[in-house]
Amino acid sequence: MSDIGLARSNADAVLKEFYIPGIQNQLNNEVFALTQFETNTTDIEGRRAVLALNTGRNEGVGARAELSPLPTAGHQQYQEERISLKYNYGKIQLSGPVIYSMASDRGSFIRAVESETTGVTRDLRNDVNRQIYGDGTGVIATVDSAAGSVVTLATPSSMTMRQLRPGMTVDFGMAASAGTDTIVAVDRKAGTITTAGAVTLSGGEGIYRTGASGEGSTQKEITGLRAQVSDTGALFNVDPAEAPVWQSFVNADAGAVSEDMFIEASQEVNSESGHQLDLWITSAEVHRGVSALLTSLKRFPNTLELKGGYKGLDMSDVSQGNSGSNEVAMVWEKDMTEEGAAYGLTRESWNIYRMSDWEFMQEDGAVLHRVPNTDAYEATLFCYMELATHQRNANAKLEGITVA
Repeated sequence: MSDIGLARSNADAVLKEFYIPGIQNQLNNEVFALTQFETNTTDIEGRRAVLALNTGRNEGVGARAELSPLPTAGHQQYQEERISLKYNYGKIQLSGPVIYSMASDRGSFIRAVESETTGVTRDLRNDVNRQIYGDGTGVIATVDSAAGSVVTLATPSSMTMRQLRPGMTVDFGMAASAGTDTIVAVDRKAGTITTAGAVTLSGGEGIYRTGASGEGSTQKEITGLRAQVSDTGALFNVDPAEAPVWQSFVNADAGAVSEDMFIEASQEVNSESGHQLDLWITSAEVHRGVSALLTSLKRFPNTLELKGGYKGLDMSDVSQGNSGSNEVAMVWEKDMTEEGAAYGLTRESWNIYRMSDWEFMQEDGAVLHRVPNTDAYEATLFCYMELATHQRNANAKLEGITVA
Protein backbone atom coordinates (compact mmCIF):
# COMPACT_ATOMS: atom_id res chain seq x y z
CA MET A 1 0.00 0.00 0.00
CA SER A 2 1.48 3.38 -0.98
CA ASP A 3 1.62 6.37 1.35
CA ILE A 4 -1.20 8.88 0.97
CA GLY A 5 -0.23 12.56 1.24
CA LEU A 6 3.06 14.12 2.30
CA ALA A 7 4.12 13.43 5.88
CA ARG A 8 7.16 14.57 7.88
CA SER A 9 8.74 11.15 7.60
CA ASN A 10 8.90 11.11 3.83
CA ALA A 11 9.68 14.82 3.47
CA ASP A 12 12.79 14.65 5.65
CA ALA A 13 15.16 14.48 2.69
CA VAL A 14 14.16 17.96 1.47
CA LEU A 15 13.92 19.72 4.85
CA LYS A 16 16.73 22.10 5.86
CA GLU A 17 18.66 22.05 9.11
CA PHE A 18 18.43 25.31 11.07
CA TYR A 19 21.61 26.18 12.98
CA ILE A 20 21.72 28.96 15.55
CA PRO A 21 24.48 31.40 14.58
CA GLY A 22 27.69 31.31 16.58
CA ILE A 23 29.30 28.73 18.83
CA GLN A 24 27.74 28.17 22.25
CA ASN A 25 30.73 28.17 24.62
CA GLN A 26 30.64 25.52 27.36
CA LEU A 27 33.95 26.48 29.00
CA ASN A 28 34.75 28.52 32.10
CA ASN A 29 37.31 31.05 30.90
CA GLU A 30 37.67 33.19 34.03
CA VAL A 31 41.30 34.09 34.82
CA PHE A 32 40.86 36.05 38.05
CA ALA A 33 44.41 36.03 39.39
CA LEU A 34 45.96 37.63 36.30
CA THR A 35 43.76 40.71 36.77
CA GLN A 36 44.71 41.38 40.39
CA PHE A 37 48.46 42.00 40.25
CA GLU A 38 50.39 44.87 38.71
CA THR A 39 52.55 44.11 35.68
CA ASN A 40 56.22 45.06 35.84
CA THR A 41 58.13 45.26 32.56
CA THR A 42 60.96 47.59 33.66
CA ASP A 43 62.92 45.61 36.27
CA ILE A 44 63.98 42.97 33.74
CA GLU A 45 67.70 42.33 33.35
CA GLY A 46 68.49 39.83 30.61
CA ARG A 47 66.19 36.87 31.23
CA ARG A 48 65.33 37.72 34.82
CA ALA A 49 64.14 40.42 37.20
CA VAL A 50 66.62 41.38 39.91
CA LEU A 51 65.50 43.16 43.10
CA ALA A 52 67.43 44.22 46.20
CA LEU A 53 65.64 43.28 49.42
CA ASN A 54 66.24 44.86 52.82
CA THR A 55 66.09 41.74 55.00
CA GLY A 56 67.76 42.85 58.25
CA ARG A 57 68.15 45.87 60.50
CA ASN A 58 71.23 47.73 61.72
CA GLU A 59 71.79 46.13 65.12
CA GLY A 60 74.34 48.75 66.14
CA VAL A 61 71.82 50.39 68.45
CA GLY A 62 71.02 50.16 72.17
CA ALA A 63 70.78 52.00 75.49
CA ARG A 64 73.95 52.73 77.49
CA ALA A 65 74.90 54.16 80.86
CA GLU A 66 76.46 57.61 80.96
CA LEU A 67 80.03 57.64 79.57
CA SER A 68 79.81 53.95 78.58
CA PRO A 69 81.19 52.81 75.20
CA LEU A 70 78.77 53.41 72.32
CA PRO A 71 77.24 50.50 70.38
CA THR A 72 79.41 48.81 67.78
CA ALA A 73 78.50 50.08 64.33
CA GLY A 74 76.21 47.83 62.35
CA HIS A 75 74.59 47.95 58.92
CA GLN A 76 71.46 47.05 57.02
CA GLN A 77 71.17 43.48 55.74
CA TYR A 78 70.41 42.88 52.06
CA GLN A 79 69.58 39.94 49.83
CA GLU A 80 69.24 39.85 46.07
CA GLU A 81 65.99 38.45 44.71
CA ARG A 82 66.50 36.86 41.28
CA ILE A 83 63.29 36.10 39.39
CA SER A 84 63.78 34.02 36.27
CA LEU A 85 61.01 34.35 33.70
CA LYS A 86 59.01 31.31 32.60
CA TYR A 87 58.09 30.65 28.97
CA ASN A 88 54.57 29.55 28.05
CA TYR A 89 53.46 28.63 24.54
CA GLY A 90 50.36 27.72 22.57
CA LYS A 91 50.38 26.31 19.04
CA ILE A 92 47.74 25.97 16.32
CA GLN A 93 47.72 24.33 12.89
CA LEU A 94 45.11 24.63 10.11
CA SER A 95 44.99 22.97 6.74
CA GLY A 96 44.66 25.06 3.59
CA PRO A 97 41.23 23.57 2.73
CA VAL A 98 39.76 24.33 6.16
CA ILE A 99 40.94 27.96 5.97
CA TYR A 100 39.20 28.39 2.63
CA SER A 101 36.06 26.45 3.53
CA MET A 102 35.60 28.55 6.71
CA ALA A 103 36.31 31.89 5.03
CA SER A 104 32.72 33.23 4.94
CA ASP A 105 29.38 33.06 6.76
CA ARG A 106 28.01 31.00 3.91
CA GLY A 107 30.41 28.16 4.65
CA SER A 108 30.89 28.41 8.41
CA PHE A 109 29.64 30.08 11.58
CA ILE A 110 33.16 31.20 12.46
CA ARG A 111 36.41 32.06 10.70
CA ALA A 112 38.99 29.33 11.19
CA VAL A 113 41.99 31.58 11.75
CA GLU A 114 40.17 34.00 14.06
CA SER A 115 38.61 31.17 16.07
CA GLU A 116 41.85 29.27 16.58
CA THR A 117 44.04 32.28 17.39
CA THR A 118 41.47 33.66 19.84
CA GLY A 119 40.86 30.22 21.32
CA VAL A 120 44.50 29.32 21.92
CA THR A 121 45.08 32.69 23.61
CA ARG A 122 42.15 32.06 25.92
CA ASP A 123 43.27 28.49 26.64
CA LEU A 124 46.89 29.43 27.38
CA ARG A 125 45.69 32.14 29.77
CA ASN A 126 43.56 29.52 31.51
CA ASP A 127 46.55 27.21 31.87
CA VAL A 128 48.65 30.04 33.29
CA ASN A 129 45.84 30.72 35.77
CA ARG A 130 46.12 27.07 36.87
CA GLN A 131 49.88 27.45 37.31
CA ILE A 132 49.39 30.45 39.62
CA TYR A 133 47.90 28.13 42.27
CA GLY A 134 50.53 25.42 41.91
CA ASP A 135 54.03 24.92 43.31
CA GLY A 136 55.96 25.44 40.07
CA THR A 137 56.71 21.75 39.49
CA GLY A 138 53.75 21.38 37.10
CA VAL A 139 52.00 18.60 39.03
CA ILE A 140 48.24 18.61 38.48
CA ALA A 141 47.22 15.45 40.33
CA THR A 142 48.68 12.34 41.96
CA VAL A 143 48.11 8.72 40.93
CA ASP A 144 46.64 6.27 43.45
CA SER A 145 46.56 3.19 41.23
CA ALA A 146 46.20 2.05 37.64
CA ALA A 147 44.53 -0.92 35.99
CA GLY A 148 45.23 -1.12 32.27
CA SER A 149 44.26 2.23 30.83
CA VAL A 150 42.16 3.37 33.81
CA VAL A 151 44.07 5.56 36.26
CA THR A 152 42.59 6.29 39.69
CA LEU A 153 43.66 9.56 41.29
CA ALA A 154 44.64 10.00 44.92
CA THR A 155 42.08 12.17 46.79
CA PRO A 156 40.60 13.73 43.64
CA SER A 157 38.63 16.92 44.16
CA SER A 158 36.11 18.35 41.74
CA MET A 159 38.54 21.23 41.11
CA THR A 160 41.39 18.85 40.24
CA MET A 161 39.23 16.72 37.96
CA ARG A 162 38.26 19.80 35.92
CA GLN A 163 41.93 20.37 35.10
CA LEU A 164 42.22 16.95 33.42
CA ARG A 165 40.40 16.79 30.08
CA PRO A 166 40.06 14.43 27.11
CA GLY A 167 42.67 15.25 24.51
CA MET A 168 45.36 16.28 27.02
CA THR A 169 48.71 14.58 26.60
CA VAL A 170 50.17 13.98 30.07
CA ASP A 171 53.36 12.73 31.65
CA PHE A 172 53.26 10.34 34.59
CA GLY A 173 56.12 11.17 36.92
CA MET A 174 58.58 14.03 36.71
CA ALA A 175 60.07 14.29 33.19
CA ALA A 176 57.81 11.41 32.04
CA SER A 177 59.74 8.96 34.23
CA ALA A 178 56.68 6.67 34.41
CA GLY A 179 55.40 7.21 30.86
CA THR A 180 53.41 9.52 28.60
CA ASP A 181 49.90 9.07 27.22
CA THR A 182 46.79 10.92 26.05
CA ILE A 183 43.63 11.20 28.14
CA VAL A 184 40.59 9.90 26.21
CA ALA A 185 37.98 9.99 28.99
CA VAL A 186 37.48 11.53 32.44
CA ASP A 187 35.06 10.19 35.08
CA ARG A 188 34.77 12.99 37.60
CA LYS A 189 32.52 11.08 39.99
CA ALA A 190 34.78 8.04 40.10
CA GLY A 191 37.94 10.14 40.19
CA THR A 192 39.50 8.32 37.25
CA ILE A 193 40.97 9.09 33.85
CA THR A 194 41.26 6.70 30.91
CA THR A 195 44.31 6.84 28.68
CA ALA A 196 44.67 5.83 25.03
CA GLY A 197 46.95 2.95 25.94
CA ALA A 198 47.65 0.82 28.98
CA VAL A 199 49.97 2.39 31.56
CA THR A 200 52.08 0.77 34.24
CA LEU A 201 51.98 2.86 37.42
CA SER A 202 52.69 1.87 41.00
CA GLY A 203 50.95 4.85 42.57
CA GLY A 204 52.32 8.11 43.93
CA GLU A 205 53.37 9.39 40.52
CA GLY A 206 52.42 12.94 39.62
CA ILE A 207 50.42 13.83 36.51
CA TYR A 208 51.80 16.73 34.45
CA ARG A 209 51.19 18.37 31.11
CA THR A 210 53.61 16.71 28.74
CA GLY A 211 56.98 18.43 28.82
CA ALA A 212 56.00 20.95 31.51
CA SER A 213 57.38 19.28 34.65
CA GLY A 214 60.53 20.38 36.41
CA GLU A 215 61.87 21.75 39.66
CA GLY A 216 64.83 23.82 40.71
CA SER A 217 67.01 24.58 37.70
CA THR A 218 64.64 22.59 35.44
CA GLN A 219 61.43 24.38 36.52
CA LYS A 220 59.28 25.43 33.57
CA GLU A 221 55.92 26.50 35.00
CA ILE A 222 55.20 29.72 36.87
CA THR A 223 56.08 29.71 40.57
CA GLY A 224 52.61 29.55 42.10
CA LEU A 225 51.15 30.60 45.45
CA ARG A 226 51.74 27.13 46.93
CA ALA A 227 55.51 27.69 46.71
CA GLN A 228 55.62 31.41 47.43
CA VAL A 229 53.19 31.78 50.34
CA SER A 230 55.12 29.51 52.67
CA ASP A 231 57.21 29.62 55.84
CA THR A 232 59.84 27.21 54.52
CA GLY A 233 62.08 26.85 51.51
CA ALA A 234 64.27 29.20 49.52
CA LEU A 235 62.46 31.38 47.01
CA PHE A 236 64.06 33.38 44.19
CA ASN A 237 67.56 33.05 45.63
CA VAL A 238 66.56 34.11 49.17
CA ASP A 239 66.51 31.52 51.97
CA PRO A 240 64.48 32.15 55.15
CA ALA A 241 67.14 30.19 57.07
CA GLU A 242 69.46 33.12 56.38
CA ALA A 243 66.80 35.86 56.30
CA PRO A 244 64.00 34.90 58.75
CA VAL A 245 61.79 37.76 57.52
CA TRP A 246 61.53 35.96 54.15
CA GLN A 247 58.64 33.74 55.21
CA SER A 248 54.87 33.99 55.21
CA PHE A 249 52.62 33.43 58.20
CA VAL A 250 51.27 29.87 57.95
CA ASN A 251 48.66 28.26 60.20
CA ALA A 252 48.95 24.59 59.21
CA ASP A 253 46.06 23.40 61.40
CA ALA A 254 43.43 26.14 61.22
CA GLY A 255 40.46 23.87 62.08
CA ALA A 256 36.79 24.84 61.94
CA VAL A 257 35.98 28.06 60.10
CA SER A 258 36.05 30.99 62.51
CA GLU A 259 36.60 34.72 62.53
CA ASP A 260 39.59 34.29 64.80
CA MET A 261 41.70 32.44 62.21
CA PHE A 262 41.45 35.34 59.77
CA ILE A 263 42.02 37.97 62.47
CA GLU A 264 45.14 36.15 63.66
CA ALA A 265 46.56 35.93 60.15
CA SER A 266 45.91 39.62 59.51
CA GLN A 267 47.52 40.66 62.81
CA GLU A 268 50.56 38.43 62.32
CA VAL A 269 51.16 39.78 58.81
CA ASN A 270 50.76 43.37 59.98
CA SER A 271 53.12 42.84 62.93
CA GLU A 272 55.81 41.29 60.73
CA SER A 273 55.56 43.34 57.54
CA GLY A 274 53.63 46.51 58.36
CA HIS A 275 51.13 45.65 55.61
CA GLN A 276 47.45 44.80 55.71
CA LEU A 277 46.03 41.79 53.89
CA ASP A 278 43.51 42.92 51.28
CA LEU A 279 42.58 39.71 49.43
CA TRP A 280 41.73 36.16 50.46
CA ILE A 281 41.64 33.44 47.79
CA THR A 282 40.18 30.08 48.70
CA SER A 283 38.15 27.11 47.49
CA ALA A 284 34.41 27.19 46.90
CA GLU A 285 33.76 25.06 49.99
CA VAL A 286 35.64 27.35 52.37
CA HIS A 287 34.06 30.41 50.74
CA ARG A 288 30.59 28.96 51.43
CA GLY A 289 31.62 28.15 55.00
CA VAL A 290 32.79 31.71 55.70
CA SER A 291 29.64 33.17 54.18
CA ALA A 292 27.48 30.85 56.32
CA LEU A 293 29.48 31.80 59.43
CA LEU A 294 28.95 35.51 58.91
CA THR A 295 25.25 34.98 58.28
CA SER A 296 24.92 32.91 61.46
CA LEU A 297 26.48 35.79 63.39
CA LYS A 298 23.91 38.18 61.92
CA ARG A 299 26.67 39.78 59.85
CA PHE A 300 25.09 39.58 56.43
CA PRO A 301 28.03 39.58 54.01
CA ASN A 302 28.42 42.39 51.52
CA THR A 303 30.56 42.36 48.39
CA LEU A 304 33.56 44.49 47.38
CA GLU A 305 34.55 45.57 43.88
CA LEU A 306 37.87 44.16 42.67
CA LYS A 307 40.02 44.79 39.60
CA GLY A 308 38.72 43.39 36.34
CA GLY A 309 35.07 43.80 37.33
CA TYR A 310 35.16 40.99 39.90
CA LYS A 311 33.42 41.05 43.26
CA GLY A 312 34.49 39.47 46.53
CA LEU A 313 32.94 38.66 49.89
CA ASP A 314 33.57 41.60 52.24
CA MET A 315 35.97 40.38 54.96
CA SER A 316 37.02 43.84 56.15
CA ASP A 317 35.66 43.67 59.69
CA VAL A 318 36.62 40.03 60.13
CA SER A 319 40.26 40.42 59.11
CA GLN A 320 40.73 43.66 61.04
CA GLY A 321 39.13 42.45 64.24
CA ASN A 322 36.42 45.10 63.90
CA SER A 323 38.99 47.84 64.42
CA GLY A 324 40.43 48.74 61.03
CA SER A 325 39.26 50.44 57.87
CA ASN A 326 41.25 48.42 55.32
CA GLU A 327 39.04 46.74 52.71
CA VAL A 328 39.54 42.97 52.51
CA ALA A 329 37.76 40.75 49.98
CA MET A 330 37.46 36.98 49.72
CA VAL A 331 36.95 35.12 46.44
CA TRP A 332 36.89 31.48 45.47
CA GLU A 333 38.83 30.31 42.44
CA LYS A 334 38.10 27.45 40.04
CA ASP A 335 41.80 26.56 39.85
CA MET A 336 42.35 26.57 43.61
CA THR A 337 42.69 22.79 44.07
CA GLU A 338 43.96 22.75 47.67
CA GLU A 339 41.07 21.68 49.85
CA GLY A 340 40.71 23.41 53.21
CA ALA A 341 43.20 26.15 52.36
CA ALA A 342 43.03 29.93 52.00
CA TYR A 343 45.66 32.43 50.88
CA GLY A 344 45.72 35.90 52.42
CA LEU A 345 47.52 38.32 50.09
CA THR A 346 48.72 41.89 50.16
CA ARG A 347 48.33 42.67 46.47
CA GLU A 348 50.85 45.51 46.43
CA SER A 349 53.55 43.01 47.44
CA TRP A 350 53.12 41.13 44.14
CA ASN A 351 54.05 41.78 40.53
CA ILE A 352 53.72 39.94 37.26
CA TYR A 353 57.15 40.35 35.68
CA ARG A 354 56.65 40.22 31.94
CA MET A 355 59.06 40.48 29.02
CA SER A 356 56.29 39.88 26.47
CA ASP A 357 52.53 40.09 26.44
CA TRP A 358 50.35 37.40 24.83
CA GLU A 359 51.92 37.59 21.37
CA PHE A 360 52.23 35.45 18.26
CA MET A 361 55.65 34.82 16.82
CA GLN A 362 55.94 37.14 13.83
CA GLU A 363 59.53 38.35 13.69
CA ASP A 364 59.50 37.57 9.97
CA GLY A 365 56.34 39.63 9.46
CA ALA A 366 53.77 36.83 9.39
CA VAL A 367 51.71 35.14 12.11
CA LEU A 368 50.86 32.09 9.97
CA HIS A 369 53.76 30.02 8.69
CA ARG A 370 53.72 27.25 6.08
CA VAL A 371 54.19 23.75 7.41
CA PRO A 372 56.99 22.29 5.24
CA ASN A 373 55.78 20.01 2.44
CA THR A 374 52.18 20.17 3.71
CA ASP A 375 49.08 22.12 2.70
CA ALA A 376 48.81 23.60 6.16
CA TYR A 377 49.76 26.64 8.22
CA GLU A 378 50.72 27.00 11.87
CA ALA A 379 51.13 29.78 14.43
CA THR A 380 52.78 29.94 17.85
CA LEU A 381 51.58 32.06 20.78
CA PHE A 382 54.03 32.90 23.55
CA CYS A 383 54.26 34.78 26.83
CA TYR A 384 57.44 35.28 28.87
CA MET A 385 56.50 36.05 32.46
CA GLU A 386 56.72 35.15 36.14
CA LEU A 387 54.63 35.95 39.19
CA ALA A 388 56.63 36.98 42.25
CA THR A 389 56.26 38.60 45.64
CA HIS A 390 58.91 41.09 46.77
CA GLN A 391 57.74 40.82 50.40
CA ARG A 392 56.96 37.25 51.34
CA ASN A 393 56.01 38.12 54.92
CA ALA A 394 53.16 40.36 53.71
CA ASN A 395 51.15 37.22 52.90
CA ALA A 396 49.56 34.38 54.82
CA LYS A 397 48.15 30.90 54.39
CA LEU A 398 45.61 28.91 56.36
CA GLU A 399 45.61 25.13 55.98
CA GLY A 400 43.41 22.39 57.39
CA ILE A 401 40.25 24.53 57.37
CA THR A 402 37.17 22.42 58.04
CA VAL A 403 33.61 23.35 57.13
CA ALA A 404 30.66 21.88 59.01
